[in-house]
Amino acid sequence: MGHFLFLQEFFKAASTTGAVLPSSPRLAELLVEKANVRASSQILELGPGEGVVSREILKAKRRESRFLAVEKNPRFVELLRARNPEVPVIEGCGTRLAEHTRDHEMHSVDCVVSCLPWASFPSGLQVDILQQVIATLKPGGTFATFAYFGPHWLPAGQSFRKKLKSAFSRIHTSRVELINFPPAFVYYSQK
Repeated sequence: MGHFLFLQEFFKAASTTGAVLPSSPRLAELLVEKANVRASSQILELGPGEGVVSREILKAKRRESRFLAVEKNPRFVELLRARNPEVPVIEGCGTRLAEHTRDHEMHSVDCVVSCLPWASFPSGLQVDILQQVIATLKPGGTFATFAYFGPHWLPAGQSFRKKLKSAFSRIHTSRVELINFPPAFVYYSQK
């Protein structure tokens, strides 16, 4: 049902779902590695969808680490809660991260792992969410997100990369994960 729901939500709202299929487990592992989840005490995930990356976070994080997933789509929240009740997911928005983390007594998170479809968002929304990411991260905290290889050269992908470069002093890119549809790579940066 999950892949069907993902496809259904994509056709209903491509600008907020952003992909026809969820991320592969290999891309999820790469995101978790580059976000430095294993060393993090407070972990925030944006746009968990059906929970592929959430499950990797749960596997990698230390037992005592705090974890919160923020998902805007109520159908994905419902699916994630039903399939993975151990994932602490709330229905919320990336433009309100500081509020969401404060409400859950998380302050200055160590890492933010994002599965948001950045290139499909309007420019202003990208800026608003990135500002919330910066406000939520502690100094030295890591932000990791992914982009599809190929479309990242298109104007929308280049526009997001420029915003990322202006939000963080240095951005890094991972290898391309070919076992994903479409192939993708991870952008990761420290505050």
